[in-house]
Amino acid sequence: MNTRGTEKERHFFLKKNKKSIYCVEYLPQSTQDKKHGIVLCRPIWGERIRTSGVFANLARLLAKQGFFVITCDYFGDGNSEGDTLDLCFQEMVGNVHELYTYVSKKHKVETFSLIGFGVGANCAVTAEKFLRPNLEKMVLIEPIMDLTEYLKTKLRSNLSSQMVIYKKIVKNREALINEIKSDIPINIDGFLINKRLWESFESVSPLSVDSDFDGAVLIISFSPKQRAKENYDELVDRYKNGRLEVLKQEFFWDNWKKNVPKPSIFLKRLTDEFKTAANT
Repeated sequence: MNTRGTEKERHFFLKKNKKSIYCVEYLPQSTQDKKHGIVLCRPIWGERIRTSGVFANLARLLAKQGFFVITCDYFGDGNSEGDTLDLCFQEMVGNVHELYTYVSKKHKVETFSLIGFGVGANCAVTAEKFLRPNLEKMVLIEPIMDLTEYLKTKLRSNLSSQMVIYKKIVKNREALINEIKSDIPINIDGFLINKRLWESFESVSPLSVDSDFDGAVLIISFSPKQRAKENYDELVDRYKNGRLEVLKQEFFWDNWKKNVPKPSIFLKRLTDEFKTAANT
């Protein structure tokens, strides 16, 4: 176990159904009074790598406020067991549920919040029903309204690689999608995607999840112009206590040169959001 400041960090593998999920939990110094858990649903692939510092720093700050915080690499991504061809959306949601179950039993935590970023925010939306009735709050950071379009955008890296290798596009986006749907793995940004993953992303949307969750739901978008990148109005309206906030963009998860592990505005906004719960 690593100790940083007033909080403790523990890196371990959570065994479930003969699978090993790499987890990190951030424990509060005092566990006498506050028994609220926060599950961080991180993004995948390069976005996970480029935002790892941001979410580690967020988790440490929340642990200092007295929360039990836990996150993981999804099965088939990062340090968890399996390769990228094992990754699928339903499995990711299952991993979130396993984190919740672990913290509930291990630390006797009774109330929870979910914080999700990108694809992780989509996981939080779907996993919400598994945390009932103990879920109090969700923070959805840049949820993806169309996961299929998200995957199509990711194919740009394959097209760019073709230009470097062949000096031309040998297989266009449509040809790559046809190969994926024929279960021929395609490389995007150093990670392989296949038919199983593609179809699992096709089958879900944050607007297709039937939910009557009446806890607080904060949706965050980043923009240098203080205007949301996507239209989140319909998603906000689905929740009784939903609200949207646009924050100044301080870090870029698609660009290493603009990697900012301690974005001050973002970290302050998230820790402020949980101050009320920390003081109850």
